[in-house]
Amino acid sequence: MKKAQIRVFEEPGIVACALLAGGEDYMEIGEQGLLAVPSGVEPKGFHLVVAVKKDGRTFMVQKNVGLEGGSYHRHALSEVENFAKGFRAMVMRDPIEVVRAGSSVWTSWHQDRSNRVDCWCVGKDGKLGLFQVGIFTHDNGKTWKLHGEYRWRGQMYGAGDKIVAKPEHPKWGSLEGGTSKRTQIFQHPEFVALMKGVELPAWNRSDLELDPPLPEPGANEAVMQWYIVFAGQTGQGPAYLVDGHNAWVHGTDIVGVKPDPDGETRLWRGDIVSFTGTAKFGSKPNGPPKLTGVRLVKRDW
Repeated sequence: MKKAQIRVFEEPGIVACALLAGGEDYMEIGEQGLLAVPSGVEPKGFHLVVAVKKDGRTFMVQKNVGLEGGSYHRHALSEVENFAKGFRAMVMRDPIEVVRAGSSVWTSWHQDRSNRVDCWCVGKDGKLGLFQVGIFTHDNGKTWKLHGEYRWRGQMYGAGDKIVAKPEHPKWGSLEGGTSKRTQIFQHPEFVALMKGVELPAWNRSDLELDPPLPEPGANEAVMQWYIVFAGQTGQGPAYLVDGHNAWVHGTDIVGVKPDPDGETRLWRGDIVSFTGTAKFGSKPNGPPKLTGVRLVKRDW
């Protein structure tokens, strides 16, 4: 394998690479994770390979984000033997599906076999991190990106017969993650095995610290609940309006926000945004609308 075919995420100690569905060789990866798709090829899917250090404490799994509280599973992942010395690798055996509808192109994300893998990093001192690695396109298939980012970081505590976790920053929100119920990872047998020997401090603080409250938006404003670059066609997340109703924010509707160092334009939990209007979104008759002309108004960090 060539160096150009591997993307390294140094801080969590994770590496990743990709193959086209039906392909036989790993794809080269350019700046900020851009995949070198051969000219004239319209990908139908991607096999994602994610590897972690054998002597580390990282557990790879997928989550069915298409179901409310969807459980964690590994039935679409297989071990890769002899991937690289000192690493344990998993391949997404069933490829990430590329969806095409008219001129719109994206990778499936809201289903059993989503476009990403969850890597849970556990420290012996109870530190916990959720690092997601996946593949998406935000420009309707003109470019494809192998991307990785933290979705949650914090400290686990023992609270009687259960585990609670405090985010290291309010932008992460609660570990529970609302309807996604990320805390289901504590029931996965292999994760439970990884927790053996972990020393958890006792929880003796306010439960408000486990789920930091959101600020209140003003008139013609909304406050972000969360935002994920892997979601939707261009990244998306829900926001609360001043009347308490929900609305969606899509990456394509965000204006005037400078991209982060990884090249992605995103909003964070707790960001207050303004908007110029709303538009119908989705097939549900009474589903939340999406906001248009979204601008960042306030970020408390």
